[in-house]
Amino acid sequence: MASVAAQFTGMFSIQPEKGGAQRFHRLDRAGYLPPWTDGLANRAAMAAGVRAAWRTTGGTITLAGHGAVDCAPYDVLVDGRLAHRLPAVGSHRHEVKLGRLEPNTLVELWLPHFGDFTLQEAVLDGENATAALGSGRRWITYGSSITHCQQAAGPTQTWPALVAARNGWHLSNMGFAGECQLDPAVADTISRMPADLISLCVGINSYNASVFSERSYGPALQGFLQAVRAAHPAVPMVVITPVLSLPREDKANEVGWTLADYRRATAHVVAGLQAAGDTLLHVIDGASVLTEQEAFDRLPDTLHPDTEGYGLMADRLAPQLASFL
Repeated sequence: MASVAAQFTGMFSIQPEKGGAQRFHRLDRAGYLPPWTDGLANRAAMAAGVRAAWRTTGGTITLAGHGAVDCAPYDVLVDGRLAHRLPAVGSHRHEVKLGRLEPNTLVELWLPHFGDFTLQEAVLDGENATAALGSGRRWITYGSSITHCQQAAGPTQTWPALVAARNGWHLSNMGFAGECQLDPAVADTISRMPADLISLCVGINSYNASVFSERSYGPALQGFLQAVRAAHPAVPMVVITPVLSLPREDKANEVGWTLADYRRATAHVVAGLQAAGDTLLHVIDGASVLTEQEAFDRLPDTLHPDTEGYGLMADRLAPQLASFL
């Protein structure tokens, strides 16, 4: 019987905390500018897309950690199928019995994608158990809460996790709820990570928080894209304009722009960079990802998709994103 500790992927760094706990950071903490980026730092310390895997013929996974009251659950997959969904709220300890499995079965552990969370222990005790390192083309996807996917029932039901599973990609989820504001800390972190494909879904947080005006949004997006392009000159980049949010389409925010204005401006910036010679930069019209009826039915708060809505997004985006490779 082998005891194999989890080896995690999908984050930038792991921070040791008191008592042997670990916190997972999806951005380089050195790039923050307090107090302005405190909200971003909070979201980036949530373990969206962070996971580990083993090859084994069976055994028991021991999990221990602490999660806030809004913490998402753990997911355990066996050969790609959800086998266990476990609560992560409060101080907890789980023993997950895998039973007897076929030789070389892949067992994956996905950490809670939303909520303040620290991990104390993640170990598989099993026969012929070995850690399985991530494989597949490396995909980084940046965005807002609609990429972070707080409303998804579990970490493997976010649209980025679903797209990665369908396309066999190695995921780095850079979704930061409420904090997709084209921060230099994000561009710098993405610039330092290996990537075969980079996608960005931008605009909705800038609309909601009235962060950028007609004068400033375009240049801010241009600067972000050019910074990432300088670090990844041969990597396809795909910009997804904001998905539909029906009450916001024609309602002006505090700087006088509607969501439709941010969508048009996003596409305009991409077109300008394409015209300047960036042949590996592409755009997906976010208004086509969900129909108006789906936006009405599957966005309960008019902004965030539910679990089924994230599934629809994955259905539409998986083949489109794959086409750019």
